[in-house]
Amino acid sequence: MIFVQAKALAGPLYIRAENVLAVQYGDREKCTIFMAGGAALPCTEAAAGVVARIEEALKKQTGEAAVAAPAQSEAD
Repeated sequence: MIFVQAKALAGPLYIRAENVLAVQYGDREKCTIFMAGGAALPCTEAAAGVVARIEEALKKQTGEAAVAAPAQSEAD
């Protein structure tokens, strides 16, 4: 489980990267993160930065999963 930090209206926010469904922007320096379960989290930073951190966290998590459970070969 990997958490990503975002700047919410009320202060720092830590979210699980795998639970993010969408990031919406309407203003250049604000966005809203939509989470599994229906939560909408308004943030005070650009969507591009939030999306980049979420993508990086998901790649890192996928890489860790691949190392922890290597694929079996057909010879096994």
